[in-house]
Amino acid sequence: MTMTLAPLPLDSNGESLSGAPDWVVDEMPPGYHNRLAEIERLSQDLRAMDPFGRLLWGSGPQLTEAVRDAFLALKFEAALMPGNTETGIVVRLDAGRVLLHVAPSAEIIRKKSAQLTHAFTLLHESAEERDRVVLVANSEPATPPADRGEGIEPDALSLLRRISTNFMASATMFRLWRMSLHDQERARSYIVRLHAQEGGIFLPPAP
Repeated sequence: MTMTLAPLPLDSNGESLSGAPDWVVDEMPPGYHNRLAEIERLSQDLRAMDPFGRLLWGSGPQLTEAVRDAFLALKFEAALMPGNTETGIVVRLDAGRVLLHVAPSAEIIRKKSAQLTHAFTLLHESAEERDRVVLVANSEPATPPADRGEGIEPDALSLLRRISTNFMASATMFRLWRMSLHDQERARSYIVRLHAQEGGIFLPPAP
């Protein structure tokens, strides 16, 4: 269900008071002011949350930015990768860095996928001793997350395991962001686990 909040109440003709002189709002009773402030607060909350929805349906640079913003929401130092701002993200942890390559399309990751080549290149050209490379993909974005497959074929996953690289669905990052809204420390602990995991699928926390 989609809900849209009007920025200001409407009068009997369906017109917003945003077209009235500024002093009209000042003349309204306190209850009006309280409701107006609550509408504005709720609107700001919705605007702040909306971009994280792209973790479930987005692709390309917008998905990359949403992944970075999710790490920032978890209070990690995260930035788009210099020279590769459309698909690369660097996240700094105490134990080392997480280097993420975000697949630009919604394809299932297969053994001959170009995304594996990008992850391999990131590992050998950018990763340092304490870094962990992670391939992120948003496969089947038109399907609810609970009904999606793993997003990567077994042969491709086997290859990632051999090079100690992790695979993470962007929907997993969405779950961690949701968790951080009420338990940020627990959500952060999963990122520490992501860095420590030596290859394979990084599974999401239970709902």
